[in-house]
Amino acid sequence: MKQVLMILIAVALSGAFTGCGKKAKPDDKQPTATGAATDPKAKEAFEKAVAAFEAGGDAQLSEVESQLERAVSIQPNFGKAHFNLGVLAEKKGDKDAARKHYEKAVETAPGLGAPLVNLGMMAMEAGDRDAGRSYFQRAVEADRFNPEAHSNISVFFREQGDFKEAVKHARLSLAGNAENQAAYANLARIYYRRGNYDVALLVCLNATLMDDKNADIYNIIGLVWLAKNEVNDAIRNFEGAVQRAPNHVAAHMNLGAIVLNVRNYEKAITHFETVLKQEPDNLEAKISVAVAKRGMGDLMAAEAIYNEIKAKDPNNAMVAFNLGVLEHEHMAQNAMLGTTAPPEDPIEQMDWTIANMKTALEHYRKSLDHYRGFMGMNSKNEAAREDCSKRIEQVQQIIEVTAEQIPQLEEQKVLLRQDLLDQAANAKAQAEEEKRMAEEAKNKPPEGGEAQPDGAQAP
Repeated sequence: MKQVLMILIAVALSGAFTGCGKKAKPDDKQPTATGAATDPKAKEAFEKAVAAFEAGGDAQLSEVESQLERAVSIQPNFGKAHFNLGVLAEKKGDKDAARKHYEKAVETAPGLGAPLVNLGMMAMEAGDRDAGRSYFQRAVEADRFNPEAHSNISVFFREQGDFKEAVKHARLSLAGNAENQAAYANLARIYYRRGNYDVALLVCLNATLMDDKNADIYNIIGLVWLAKNEVNDAIRNFEGAVQRAPNHVAAHMNLGAIVLNVRNYEKAITHFETVLKQEPDNLEAKISVAVAKRGMGDLMAAEAIYNEIKAKDPNNAMVAFNLGVLEHEHMAQNAMLGTTAPPEDPIEQMDWTIANMKTALEHYRKSLDHYRGFMGMNSKNEAAREDCSKRIEQVQQIIEVTAEQIPQLEEQKVLLRQDLLDQAANAKAQAEEEKRMAEEAKNKPPEGGEAQPDGAQAP
């Protein structure tokens, strides 16, 4: 699922000094609930970090980090400084250091939700959804209106189909940040999932009025129009998402699916390959490329992609299904047609037909294995299971009929061979008889008497 991004350092720094008004001594060791500075020198270092970032952005991150390190060296329990050091460490790819700073921020600033959100995001990226959700829940317990935490919790409820709770947390997210585009996008997706398409469009319209550059919003508008069967409007908005974010994965996937459906295979592949540049392990994009290759007639390329995925994920149900389709609807039918032109000799032609049927049977049997594998892996999608069940029945009937036809053709071939031999023998006998009769006719005397020797005359 699409998650709220890590809180940006600019946001975290600019709001760093709200909350506690306690005048601390330089050696004060007590943390503040919101993670604010209690030591004047730590506060001064933090302000320099803020100024450096605001002046130079990413170009000044080294100076920002230096000042933040100075701040926590002066005041080790400076929660917001630890949080921002975690952001910097994560930006550099040092996840272990980032996690330590976030955990220190949680320890020293129990009222700060941001480090819990980022720990949740890290858990999600590592594939631990349960831990991620737990961190988000802790974040809203620490910071009641934390917009990122509520937005992420809303996504969990949306995925579970609990739209009431999903809407509640999306609105709490907007209560924490009325301009939170991720919350608007999530709320629009909830209404889209519920089939409230007009409400979803209204939510998206409100979001675009605040920020017309958000590609996610335009992608959702495209989904809504697609659900309303307004394909041209859908395409226009998916393209609008790509214009705003050229590498927007979801928009490219949606555009690819549309053009694939109308058999514009080359254009579809372009969209899916754009996705794979961003997400090399995106299985849906890989499978879609294989489907397009299959549509173009490049069956070997499609099979290679499916087998590549299967090697890494043996229980991928969609790969099993698509391999079944490949064997059933393409390879088997191509085998029936043959890879070479049929011979002119009738016996050789029957051998050619029988060999093609036997090869096709092999493909049909393989398709059954793949379809049955899909049924064993897919236990939830009833529509897909019903489709696959019908395919299995169809293939079984084809196998049965084809298996019956082969021995019949073998028998016909024997009869045809004997018939051809008989025809040849008859033709030979007839030719010999005609030759004999011609010889007899040549030697037969003329009518009216017997033949006389040369020079003799009749009396």
